Amino acid sequence: MRGLRLLAKGEATPGAIVTISPWCDLTVQNPAIADNADKDITLSGPILERFRSAWLQDPALDVTDPTISILYADLIGLPPTALFYGDYEILAGEDAAFGHRLSDFKVTSEVHALPQTQHSFILGAGRVPEADQAIEHMGQWLRRHLGN
Repeated sequence: MRGLRLLAKGEATPGAIVTISPWCDLTVQNPAIADNADKDITLSGPILERFRSAWLQDPALDVTDPTISILYADLIGLPPTALFYGDYEILAGEDAAFGHRLSDFKVTSEVHALPQTQHSFILGAGRVPEADQAIEHMGQWLRRHLGN
């Protein structure tokens, strides 16, 4: 996450972050990957493994390194963060765990698991009322935290 890289460099971070369906744990071991395999029509465990091997071509890399998997990162100093994900997606388990870590690190945050929605549910904008409602909520949240 760019905000953490900026913090590590001592640079200014954004005033707030909205993240949608983030991939937080490149170990590809969260139980939700299997539990939601029949529900998530967008992603699968094998697809995640292909993405991981394309991005991290050195097999010796530790995928639990916090610079690779944000789930293991120190979140101190992260700006207010809103996390949205679909509860049918295979990333739901790690996104929920990331939401808990935001709380554990006392990051001002909101976590929203949208019922019966897929990975990147936001692609339904203009066609799926739940996506439109989530986008409206994101805008309200950003205005509240950015002062606009």
